[in-house]
Amino acid sequence: MATKSMLSSNSSSQINTIGPVFKFGGTSMGTIERIEHVAELCLKLKPSAVVVSAMSGETNRLVSLASEISNRIDVPEYDMLVASGEQVSVSLLSLALRKRGIEPCPMLAPTAGILTDSQFSRASILKVKGDAIKTALEKGQLPIIAGFQGVTEDGRLTSLGRGGSDTSAVAIAAGIGAKECIIYTDVDGVFTTDPRICKDARIIRTINYEEMLEMASQGSKVLHIRSVQLAAKWGIRLVVRNTFSNDEGTEMSTIDSPIEGEVVSGVAATQNEAWIQAGSSKNPKFNLANVFTILAQKGVNVDIITQSEHEGGMKINFTVSQPDAKLAMETLKNEFKDLKLILREDVSKISIVGVGMRTHAGVAARMFQTLAEQNIDILLVTTSEIKVGCLIPREKMNQAVQALHKEFISFSL
Repeated sequence: MATKSMLSSNSSSQINTIGPVFKFGGTSMGTIERIEHVAELCLKLKPSAVVVSAMSGETNRLVSLASEISNRIDVPEYDMLVASGEQVSVSLLSLALRKRGIEPCPMLAPTAGILTDSQFSRASILKVKGDAIKTALEKGQLPIIAGFQGVTEDGRLTSLGRGGSDTSAVAIAAGIGAKECIIYTDVDGVFTTDPRICKDARIIRTINYEEMLEMASQGSKVLHIRSVQLAAKWGIRLVVRNTFSNDEGTEMSTIDSPIEGEVVSGVAATQNEAWIQAGSSKNPKFNLANVFTILAQKGVNVDIITQSEHEGGMKINFTVSQPDAKLAMETLKNEFKDLKLILREDVSKISIVGVGMRTHAGVAARMFQTLAEQNIDILLVTTSEIKVGCLIPREKMNQAVQALHKEFISFSL
């Protein structure tokens, strides 16, 4: 999360006159033809600044190259490699804009002043200085800024983790005093669920920031969760649109009033889950506080947590993202020598999300009943005021998505 130090000082007149920040993802920048199209959009719509991702597939290629040499991702050289794809996108779009009579100001993170901590491969933005961006704007230039990357106070390049360009864009908008950030992607907006899984999925035109946070954290891949957090915190109007269509897209809103009878806004699912079962009957230091403090120090984010008795000791179940699973297992093995550990990666997490759940009883029961009727085992459960999530067998994920969408959303169409 960003801190209050993120914002550069802005006068009220600056805040009112700075236009939107655009962000274009990897699919939007995937070919020369698409980059030319993005340049035409910029010429027509006149953003104040543009943030770009690497061309589609490029980051995966760089990650694969690194993995052929080493599995270390928590080191500066890894981030220097994987963040290099954005430099290509910045350069190509700048060339396309200059050809159209727009003077670009290409910027990587050090020039743009995107300062982060030194948590390599998953850095958090601490501050956006914004001075160089504002100087470019005063000169009539269009800043073209590399997303996904930052720089530490001592000048080392960092990366923000997958999807981090969304976060870059919102942070830059906050840093320069823009009140709107438009995320351009290859879909028409945020859907009630994954349209590739459920043919009845429909676009959500307006979604509460809180709902979007839950959707993003539970598997919806349209927006990076940290970008939604920042937009809500700094009052940035956040919109998701399709680069290649005229659809109005989805807008984030602070309004907390669902349509009467609309209990669930969306069904989110992810296969990127790992379930760790840890049990110990001997080590008195094996407790919730110690386990999750140690994991937090390693930067491992934990989701579902349960605790139970185990052979005279204690058993802890928890889930992490698959990329964090190996680190979590190694950390616990090194810290608790007698620990019995089981790792399962054949699981998925499915969640229903909606602010209407606050005022409607029995939503969880309906979800559990729906899954039971489909003979889908529920392995673990997590809840919040506007969400119910279940860990289920991975092979049942699509079936569960379709059944829950039909139960809670398709019925109201």
